[in-house]
Order: sequence, then structure tokens, then C-alpha cells
Amino acid sequence: MNTAIKQAFITAVTAVSCLYVTEWLKLPQGFWAVMSSIVVMQTDAKATISASWMRVAGTFVGALVGGLFLALWGYHIWLFGAAVGLVVLVCAFLRLMESYRIAAVTVAVVMLMGSPASPWMTATYRFLEVSFGILISLLISALFNPSYVYQRLRGPVIEFYNKFKK
Repeated sequence: MNTAIKQAFITAVTAVSCLYVTEWLKLPQGFWAVMSSIVVMQTDAKATISASWMRVAGTFVGALVGGLFLALWGYHIWLFGAAVGLVVLVCAFLRLMESYRIAAVTVAVVMLMGSPASPWMTATYRFLEVSFGILISLLISALFNPSYVYQRLRGPVIEFYNKFKK
């Protein structure tokens, strides 16, 4: 039960931190950062890092494809379907099959939200909001799981130090 209490606390701190940051930065839909931070937060830092990479990659590809389709052709139901299909194929080509679902969701968010902003601003904001949420999750995960971060950084830091020690 101790792990569940710790995870509940870490997830709550992460969600609230994301909300504060996105409100401070005046991002139009900061709830995407909050949701992303909750989705990627895992019980250990290694799993959080893995989930974060997949989410950032998928969000980037999805925002790019959704923004491109919206900018070139606007919204049409068949073009939306083509964009979803294309983003899955792009993820497969880039060997990001673990990211295709979030890429397709991002296409849907960008194309279906009906934002008054330009398609590229909508896509950029989605990517930034999701990325901020993930960054905050990574920082808080590292703060509460320092042993994994220490193990991962120890070798490169020592190697870097030894290069300049000579």
C-alpha cells in the first residue's frame, strides 16, 4: 500500500504543477499538459522516461500531420480519415509503432477542436502543452526516484569529469 500512497502523491503533485506552469505561461488549453503528465507518470523513473519518449514522438508526428492537413485542405471528414491513416503509416515507417495511437489522437485533437487559431498555432500549442506536461512528469519522477537517475547519470558524469581532469 505504501507504493500506492507514494504514487498517488507524486501524480497529484505532478498534475497540480502542470496546471500552475501552463496557467503561468498562459497556454490556451493547459489541461493537455495535465493529462499528459498523468498518462506518462509511472511507478519508477525508467518507465516514466520510456512512456514520455513515446508520447512526445507520437504527439510531434500527429501535430505535424494534423496541422499540415488542416492548413492545406481544411476540415473534411474524408481528409480527417486520410490524416489518421497517414499518421499511423508515418509512425510505422519511423518505427514508432508504440506512438501511433497518441499520434492519431493528436491528429484528431488538432483537426476536430475547431480552434479559431491558425492550424499551425493549434498544432504547436498541442505539442508544447503535451511536452510541458511530460517535462514536468520527468522532473518530478527524477525528484522522487533519484536512485535511478543517479545510476543513469553516474557513468557519463564521471566520464565527462575524467576528460577535463587531465
